[in-house]
Amino acid sequence: MQKPKLQVALDTSTMCEAFRVLGNGLDETVDIVECGTMLLLHEGLHALDYLRSIYPDKLLVADFKCVAPHFGSRIIEHNPDFLTVLSVAEPHVQEAIAKEAVEHGQCVQVELYGEYTLDDVKRWQGYGIEHIIYNRPRIRKGPWGDEEATDIKKLSSLGMYVTATGGMSCENLQALKGLPVYAVICGRSVLKAASPAAEAIRIKQRISELWD
Repeated sequence: MQKPKLQVALDTSTMCEAFRVLGNGLDETVDIVECGTMLLLHEGLHALDYLRSIYPDKLLVADFKCVAPHFGSRIIEHNPDFLTVLSVAEPHVQEAIAKEAVEHGQCVQVELYGEYTLDDVKRWQGYGIEHIIYNRPRIRKGPWGDEEATDIKKLSSLGMYVTATGGMSCENLQALKGLPVYAVICGRSVLKAASPAAEAIRIKQRISELWD
């Protein structure tokens, strides 16, 4: 089974802070760079241009959580590999953005927010969407466990790539051991570490152990 990729969520408020975090080796360690929602709100879409220019070979995510078609159109112009759409967005919005993204060689990731059904997942597939960002239901408390594992297995069995997010850290990756996960998103656990680069290396080593 393929090991999950490590995605770092740049939920910073300035590009200066984002580049400070990415420096000292973090940018060389992570597989996917996510231009976080807060960074896009503070700095605008040119944040994507900066990241794409400096890291042309990295997978780049624009995490704007689109709920309107024209939002997607503007983001697509800035050439990310992935852009996010909320699961609660209206179906015609999801379909329109997915169609335009495919035409430009980009992918839409549906971020789960609130309730969803497996019929919803099949509908998204009909739009050409193959990626889901799995954020565990907010009513669930405590560490990740069997319920989350069951959810991920169901989504994967339908042919979806699943990215896991929600308090991910080196210490709780055990809950995902061996699951068909495309990527693991780490935010605060990396950004707030004394050495983000060293923490990312530690997480990737743990991933290798758990998916060996």
